[in-house]
Amino acid sequence: MKNKKFIISFTVFIISIILLVSYFIYNKKSYHQPEIASNIIEEDTIIETVKEENLEKEETEKKLKEINDLYKKNNDLVGWLEIDNTTTSYPVMYTSGEDYYLYRDFYKKYYKPGSLYVDKNNEVSRRDINLIIHGHNMKNGTMFGLLPRYKKEDYYKEHKTFTFYTLDEKQEYEVIAVFLSKIYTVIDDEYKYYKFLNTTDEEEYNEYIDFIKENSLYDIELSAKYPEELITLSTCDYTQTNGRLVIVGKRIK
Repeated sequence: MKNKKFIISFTVFIISIILLVSYFIYNKKSYHQPEIASNIIEEDTIIETVKEENLEKEETEKKLKEINDLYKKNNDLVGWLEIDNTTTSYPVMYTSGEDYYLYRDFYKKYYKPGSLYVDKNNEVSRRDINLIIHGHNMKNGTMFGLLPRYKKEDYYKEHKTFTFYTLDEKQEYEVIAVFLSKIYTVIDDEYKYYKFLNTTDEEEYNEYIDFIKENSLYDIELSAKYPEELITLSTCDYTQTNGRLVIVGKRIK
């Protein structure tokens, strides 16, 4: 009888030990579950990021090929401008010393809306520090017809960036100023934004930045420092004679 009680007690003891050990093993595994889950999430994020980067690279390569194919048809083409999340997406032309594309399309035929084109006084091959791109303010929203919407800060907040594709690369810009100006006569003692194209002088660069920031229609926290590259988008503003609406972006990628 005593042996039976001993066996039962011993069996209960062994079972208790097994249960206790199982409990600690389970808790140890459970303790590490968040870490394991975190690692899995991190790995998934990395994989998705790589996929997105590869997809973006493929899309960029495809776009650059399309631009270079167009260049073979007209070597006045210097790039392609897209204002993100809008329908503004056009080739950008350039001819030194003249506004050839003011009323011409990509195929050099007369076209009242004209084309987007880099300022005739800019130098494209060695890339001036500030490229000025001109375009007509069309009422139907084509060319630079959507730029007047930047007069409202809410619109700017939804369209802070634009992309400029050269023949070789994709460049991304973020808006740092939106302001109104005009084309002045030679004798007018006013700051002429359209004269600032290139400089190796940091003070001259800062003078331009100070002007556009002080005259911006609303405060934009982002600014630019020498020698960051700029693109200035310029179109007609009909609220004044020879008026211009100007959007300046600095290169961020």
